[in-house]
Amino acid sequence: MFVRLEKFDHVEGQHRYCSLGLSQTLFGEWCVERSNGPLGETGGSIKRWYFKSYGEALMLLENSRDRQLRRGFVPIPVQLGLF
Repeated sequence: MFVRLEKFDHVEGQHRYCSLGLSQTLFGEWCVERSNGPLGETGGSIKRWYFKSYGEALMLLENSRDRQLRRGFVPIPVQLGLF
């Protein structure tokens, strides 16, 4: 599962992104990865959390998504490339 959110604040001139991903590791754990930062500039951060169950990982992803939506971010449809 992958969600991309962006926020455009034209008054303050801030353009930011936040990407949330949920995937399973080679060892069977579930990983939630969040990357965020300014659009078109250097900087940003990546954080990862590991869980033993899918339900716990999904709950963190949904809570993070909802928190960003309350902060003014909007979901952006992402087109995945073909193999």
